[in-house]
Amino acid sequence: METDRVNDKNDIEILKDFVEILEKLGIRYAIGGSIASSFYGKVRFTIDADITVEPFIHSVDIFYQSLKSDFYISKDAVYQALKAGASFNIVHLQTSFKIDVFICKDVPFQRQMLQHPRKLKLSQSVDKLFSVVSPEDIILLKLQWFHSSGCVSEKQWADILGVLRIQDDKLDYDYLKKWADDMKLSDLLKKALSEFK
Repeated sequence: METDRVNDKNDIEILKDFVEILEKLGIRYAIGGSIASSFYGKVRFTIDADITVEPFIHSVDIFYQSLKSDFYISKDAVYQALKAGASFNIVHLQTSFKIDVFICKDVPFQRQMLQHPRKLKLSQSVDKLFSVVSPEDIILLKLQWFHSSGCVSEKQWADILGVLRIQDDKLDYDYLKKWADDMKLSDLLKKALSEFK
């Protein structure tokens, strides 16, 4: 797979700095969103990143201290997201690059997604292996987001079809169908599979 398919070098450097803080604190993570779908499918440049992380309630203070000099971050928003199993965002002060951080919910799909990411180099110019959700999981996540948006987001649907087209023979279709059924997304998956070829 070619690299340099996602954003520019500066964004990837910022992402590298952030995930190295997560790694230093022992916080498991996986990059999803349009960065993952662009890597596996059709390139779509974005001004933000989506990352799912395991709960880290006991590391909030050091997490906050590690980020506050380079990012806008609200400690209260972090606490609220951790308590609610929701999300918060941080914004790089110099570039406005935004990272949306999703707290992993205690549900089977999200737990296994975080346990089996791919280790990928997102850019030839940034020497770092990032934990990225699998192509099957980004399809499922995008289907979930598409469904929750009322099935009207053309960007999400295009991302899904792009990953299906490019990854086609590399995908584990049994895995996709199993989790789509579990997540009540089977009809949407069938529709996507019928459209991508």
